[in-house]
Amino acid sequence: MTESFAAPVLRSGTALSFHYVPVPAESAAALLAAGTRRVVATMNGHAARRAIVTHEGAPVLIVGRGLMRDVGVREGETVFCDVVPDPEPDRVDLGDELEAVLADDTEAADRFFGFTTGRQRSMASYVTGAKRTETRLRRALELAHKLRTHTLYGDLHGE
Repeated sequence: MTESFAAPVLRSGTALSFHYVPVPAESAAALLAAGTRRVVATMNGHAARRAIVTHEGAPVLIVGRGLMRDVGVREGETVFCDVVPDPEPDRVDLGDELEAVLADDTEAADRFFGFTTGRQRSMASYVTGAKRTETRLRRALELAHKLRTHTLYGDLHGE
C-alpha cells in the first residue's frame, strides 16, 4: 500500500512551533484503516520514518529542520511524498553515538530499553538531532548519566 501526494511544508502557529506536511485525509484514512500509524515517508526521494499524527484536527507528518535540509525544502515549498506502512514500526534509530554509549553503560542501557518505544525514540531523537558529532556524543553521555542517576525530566527526586 503506497499513498502518494504533494503538499506544502507548513509551520504550526502554536507556542511549541514545528514544521509539518499535511497528509490528505483520504490517504491518512486508508493507512489508519489498515492499522498503520508509523510510516516510511519518502519525501523528494529521501526516506524518513514518521508517525501520522493529528494537528488541529488534521493528519500530518512532522518534519524537523534537519529533515527539511536533507529533503531540500523550506517552509512553504511543496514536497512530493510516497508513504508506505513502516515494516519495522517499533524500530528506534539510536545513531552511532548513543549506540556506543549504551553499549558501554549497561546500567543506562537497561533503563533506556525498559522505556516504551515512543520514549526511546524521543530520547534518541534528542541525541541524533544534533548536527555535529561532538554535540551528539555530549548529548549521549549526558543522557546516559541521567538514565543511570534517575535524573531525567519526570524522575521523582532521583528515585
